[in-house]
Amino acid sequence: MENSSEGKFREKAKIFRLHFNLSEEDIDQLLKGKDLVYSKVESGKRTITLELAESYPFVIFGIDYCVFKRDETTFPEYEKLPLATRELIESKSNAGNKVGSKGTKNKASYVVIVIKDFKEGHKFIKSEIISVLPSPLNLEKSIDWNKGLLKGLVKNTNTSKNWVDENGKKHREAIYEMIKEVDVKLLEKAKKSFDQEALKEFEEKLREK
Repeated sequence: MENSSEGKFREKAKIFRLHFNLSEEDIDQLLKGKDLVYSKVESGKRTITLELAESYPFVIFGIDYCVFKRDETTFPEYEKLPLATRELIESKSNAGNKVGSKGTKNKASYVVIVIKDFKEGHKFIKSEIISVLPSPLNLEKSIDWNKGLLKGLVKNTNTSKNWVDENGKKHREAIYEMIKEVDVKLLEKAKKSFDQEALKEFEEKLREK
């Protein structure tokens, strides 16, 4: 029978993997340099060796194993992930930068429209934002808060929230806080990325939610 620490590791490893929209095959690819295989760890069909337990959180998320296994340890900020992990995530999400038939639409611009009425100090989780983005952006798992239009607006509070989706699946997400409100200049800059018809349609859908 598996001991409780191994079970907790499998559960937490899966939660972190899914948070960044990584597949088990993606993890295998990132661990290839260590000659380690992650696939089937979550299902309990692969033994967790000490080397795998230590390498998984450090190589994939830049977190030391001793820190990772603590209950209070939550997801790292996107920009603090190891470069190889960020490059893999970005390569997977590139297809999501094309939205609708009107051509290229910047995800950050959509996010600015969603959070434009958030006041300073307002707290939220990432899925609350991503869930209202247009397809296929609503299928993504990450928002880079430290680049372009979004830089300086939000901070990671280093706390997390547990919630259950409509299918009964449990999730844990980092809680973010607005440290600067979207001003008129930024809003206008974001709106320039939109076809006016597409912008109107998106704002109408937001009001309906």
